[in-house]
Amino acid sequence: MSTDIERMLAAAADDSDRPLHTDVDDILVRARRSVRRGRIATVSTAVVTTAAIVGGIAAWSATRPESAGPAGTPEGQTITIDAKTGRIIDNETGNTVTPAPPVSPLSDAEVLRRCTRFDTTFEHLVMQSQKKTTDKSGPVNAGWKLVVKSGDQSVLNALFLSPDQSMVSTCTMTGPSKPESYGRTSTAEVRARSQNRQPLTVRDSLLVPVPGVTRVLVDIDGESSPREALVGTDGFVTLGHAWRIDQLITVNRIRGYDANGTKVYDQTPKPVTAPAQPTVDPSVTVKTAEPITPQVLLTKDPLTGKPLAPPPPVSPLTDEQITTRCGGVDDIYFEDAGRGGATNPSTSVIKAAGPVTKDWQVALKTGTGDKLTAVLVSPGKRVYAWCHMLTPTAKGAYDYTRGAVQADGTFGSGVDFGMVPKGVAQIVVDLPTQGPTRALISNGYYIWGLTGGNSDIQTVRVRGFDAQGKQVYDKQQQVDADFD
Repeated sequence: MSTDIERMLAAAADDSDRPLHTDVDDILVRARRSVRRGRIATVSTAVVTTAAIVGGIAAWSATRPESAGPAGTPEGQTITIDAKTGRIIDNETGNTVTPAPPVSPLSDAEVLRRCTRFDTTFEHLVMQSQKKTTDKSGPVNAGWKLVVKSGDQSVLNALFLSPDQSMVSTCTMTGPSKPESYGRTSTAEVRARSQNRQPLTVRDSLLVPVPGVTRVLVDIDGESSPREALVGTDGFVTLGHAWRIDQLITVNRIRGYDANGTKVYDQTPKPVTAPAQPTVDPSVTVKTAEPITPQVLLTKDPLTGKPLAPPPPVSPLTDEQITTRCGGVDDIYFEDAGRGGATNPSTSVIKAAGPVTKDWQVALKTGTGDKLTAVLVSPGKRVYAWCHMLTPTAKGAYDYTRGAVQADGTFGSGVDFGMVPKGVAQIVVDLPTQGPTRALISNGYYIWGLTGGNSDIQTVRVRGFDAQGKQVYDKQQQVDADFD
């Protein structure tokens, strides 16, 4: 069974000289996916209705050791709690606050049992990846503190704090044995989320560093009413599980209140200044290898003599159907792109290409029926759109992202599709499950299956052969090896 752990490891960068940055959802958004609709292949049938909090405080633990609050915290500002419903009224706007996510009814021991299984896998994969890390906190066990738990008997969103308080482990599940995402983040980075305005996922935790906070309101960009966060211990709070649509959010403001409803914390995250990025010459466009027709078609692996798995099929959908379907997801991509966060020259190039239309080239398409993975190239040949859909519209599950041309005239090396090397007529990808597989080649691009969804990132051997079947290319490459 594949999980998001592999994708996280594939995208995580060497962090030997900076705080650990391995929060799986953060990386999913920034390094690979710009838009997601749920987690394909791990969809849970469990649904939770967030109940109004009737009296009391949303915190689920009475133990709250916290640091001292900053100087100049506001005083005397209050919220109103409806005596009948327990719903909060935001006195500043008069709007009713969206209730906090429910506290998980699972015992701490059960939460630990469910999550440690996947932490063990996480630790194993970290060692396999041989990536440098500042995380020295070891495996999650009874020594880690469960600071927040939300969900029901099936769905779970939990945060564990390491014994030295340097790391936060995030565990999100759609069922008792169905992991949705898992990762670790430095406590410093969690704290930075409350201070920096940047796109987040709903399940990204926040840190309110003020003692005595029992209720937290979070203002989300584009939403008229604040959301109440679930308050845990040690200042950690969560907005819970995305449930239906896992899209990015941008936090405009965070307010904390004590047990009397007095505001004791007020933070407005500041915009993130993007690091300097190299600018690609505007005249550079993507250059693909000249197509070569095989004279000797490979049907057996030249190394073993065993039959090669056939290439994935060409999608029966017309190019116009594909641009129409992917265009619907592309619209959502631009909605999310406008939610804030850092920008760089590549972002400008991507936006300048405009929305996907019938004028975009469908360079590569694979799938059967309505299932689709496609690569579309902009009319200016400077931007690609990678589109994976399981239904005809964006109402179903999909994966989607865009990318810009690089200085070398390529779209770089990704895990979802590749660019055919020069002089190569046929490509064999050594997939871990089905074995050596002939890739589908089209317009200078190649693909080895219906990539996308709940990916299983693996490092595999990719071999290229000329028209006569002679090997002329051999490289290890990370690929999505799990096909929905």
